Amino acid sequence: MALKAVLLNCTLKRSPEPSNTQALMDIVVGHLESLGVQCETVRVVDFAIPFGVDSDLGEGDEWPLILDRILRADILIMGMSIWFGVRCSVAQMVIERLDGTYNSTNDVGQYPMYNKVGGVVVTGNEDGAHASAETTLFNMTHLGFTIPPNADTYWVGNAGPGPSFIDAGGASHPYTLKTASWMAHNVVHMARILKRHPIPPEGNTVPVVALAEEMEDMAPGQEKRMLPAVMEEMDGMNGRARRWWRLSRH
Repeated sequence: MALKAVLLNCTLKRSPEPSNTQALMDIVVGHLESLGVQCETVRVVDFAIPFGVDSDLGEGDEWPLILDRILRADILIMGMSIWFGVRCSVAQMVIERLDGTYNSTNDVGQYPMYNKVGGVVVTGNEDGAHASAETTLFNMTHLGFTIPPNADTYWVGNAGPGPSFIDAGGASHPYTLKTASWMAHNVVHMARILKRHPIPPEGNTVPVVALAEEMEDMAPGQEKRMLPAVMEEMDGMNGRARRWWRLSRH
């Protein structure tokens, strides 16, 4: 069963500058490829991507090139560095651009990221690894990704300024190596399960027509996440189920 993984390196450094985050992601790639997964790494800052919450912001926007790769993949790994104790700005931008996928669905009416598996790689100095991973994994679940157990790996340095992952020898850190292996194996296990048994489109589909009507009045750039809830009530007169959509804006 062939699987594809896209790994987004959200480092602030453009190619070909060495990236500590990429160094840890390469370890994850090694595990994924050993499991037969076809991997593609994308350094986000090498593309012209404006800020926004839509999937295509028009001329000059290269985000659609990355989004297309994500849509064709089974696994998305987001790699990021820590700045001021939280995930870096590029990772935040990626999540914001993924918000645009709420405007569309997959072939069975679910959000496009359903039946895709997510994971996170984090590097940095001092603290912030847990905050970066937990926020990103939570965001990914709302987008539709499935998150398996132990879906993150990270490395952080000592308190205060100091060497980063590469110079500090992070590639030999036992805990980081263990979690990199666990994360890689678990995202593959889950992706294989979903490949064979996709999440059924039952109670989790998007009312596209009603959603489009509701979004017509939304201001440009407004967050598009909607929570469609199906309400059913028996019609006492004819015994048939009466259904309507209640749309809540967040």
